Amino acid sequence: MNRNEVGTLKKGLDIFHLLVEQPGLSTQEIIEKLKLNQSTAYRLVSTLEQNHFISKNKQNRYAVSDILLSKLMNKNQQRHDYFLWRSVSFMDRLSSETGETTYIGMLQGTDVMITQAVQGKYATRTHHEIGDRLSLHADAIGKCLLAFQDKKEQIRIMDQLSFDQKTEHTITSLQLFHEELDRIKTNGYSLDNEEGEIGVRCIGAPIRKGDQVIAAIALTGPSVRMSREKDAFHIELVTACARAISETL
Repeated sequence: MNRNEVGTLKKGLDIFHLLVEQPGLSTQEIIEKLKLNQSTAYRLVSTLEQNHFISKNKQNRYAVSDILLSKLMNKNQQRHDYFLWRSVSFMDRLSSETGETTYIGMLQGTDVMITQAVQGKYATRTHHEIGDRLSLHADAIGKCLLAFQDKKEQIRIMDQLSFDQKTEHTITSLQLFHEELDRIKTNGYSLDNEEGEIGVRCIGAPIRKGDQVIAAIALTGPSVRMSREKDAFHIELVTACARAISETL
């Protein structure tokens, strides 16, 4: 590819990126925003449209095409389904070894969304459904996910949290919560000491894809069975499970 071709490709990508950020632009608006030559702009817009990267509406305004968005969404769903499928066997093993319930959750705005669950064997157990949302500040998964965000993203999310008190053990002080997140990042795991519900304790650990934490797994159960005296045993199992899942991604 010669220098002219590279330059043309860059201009085409600039148009595409612009429409990702600002959908609904006319060709003339694209020309003005990117300071492109008129004939070059019309040719590149036409090429992008012919190859289904962008599409125009009845007002001749452009946006990323529905065809491309559909393909991307399907691919993301496939990756998500694959991740959940691969994680179940590890969750089963963790629940079998402990008898307790295991959850995986992901960040969803300022909440945790439960995306996978394997119930424990005991009659008395905690119970969340897939799709349930939990408070970030009072949950082992939520605190774990937040701890491994970069500082800028941490602050952005925390600025939106209400820090409402779920129990007498909930951390509601911003300073103490910052210290808690630092401790989680240093230790590599999180604890929920009856912060979301009295009588329930949880231990969480991050699931990574490369350098990015994409989810967290938690073991949860009644505090009479998941006592502090058993923390070392449970922490080892939970962190090992998180590492095993991460290695498959």
